[in-house]
Amino acid sequence: MNKKAYFLSDVHLRFLIDDVERERRRELFQLMDQIKDEQATLFIVGDWFDFYFEYGYVVTQTYYDVYAKMRELVEAGITIHYMGGNHDYWLGDFMAKSIGVNIYQQEKTIEFAGKKFFLHHGDGLDKEDTGYQRLQSVIRHPFFIWSFRWIVHPNIGHWVAQKISQSSRKKYSDETQEYLLNLVRKNYEFAEEKFAQGADFVITGHIHYPKLKTFGKNTFLTIGDFIHYFSYGYFDGLNLSLKQWPVKQLEQRELP
Repeated sequence: MNKKAYFLSDVHLRFLIDDVERERRRELFQLMDQIKDEQATLFIVGDWFDFYFEYGYVVTQTYYDVYAKMRELVEAGITIHYMGGNHDYWLGDFMAKSIGVNIYQQEKTIEFAGKKFFLHHGDGLDKEDTGYQRLQSVIRHPFFIWSFRWIVHPNIGHWVAQKISQSSRKKYSDETQEYLLNLVRKNYEFAEEKFAQGADFVITGHIHYPKLKTFGKNTFLTIGDFIHYFSYGYFDGLNLSLKQWPVKQLEQRELP
């Protein structure tokens, strides 16, 4: 088994496609080609899509090229592990059965290359954000999911998701570096708990702020995003590192 792996989160592929979105997908697909060439494993740590919800046999058609690219990797022998985030928690049978992706609805420890990787999208780790804690308990409840699927028309569902996503993007763009670093510190505390429980690596996303930190023999990574930083995690079989994909036509922030 190839012991190399890539970790991506917060790509937020959008269902409204403009020139920027087309260019982002071109860059993402080039990175996926590199993963395929290396025969590495791909770990998606949530929010791959800006919104994803399966209405039975109905899936978002503007993601067709993404589905096809993921299927291309699977057919080339690439294993894809996909953990849902707060924008794409509602993963269904299509991704698993039609594409061949390993789906996880909750945080999970995955053994890879003889190491234990604990993956958590990162939403809900801020225990002081009680409003989000309550919201999370509602939108992940089976009754809510069932009701949304059978009562809300797909077009309305996508419209609502678009409005929420716009608000979420503004929230993160308005946050100060001090606030984001405070969230990173809370991630550190969470990671230390998991290291004590036997994890070798702890990897999160969600806060759109890339950071790598070692704790003795253990490593914590919060990945960042593929919107501003175009950052990702890379495991070479021994060590976990934080890297940036060198985009060509888009603005890219330097790693903090």
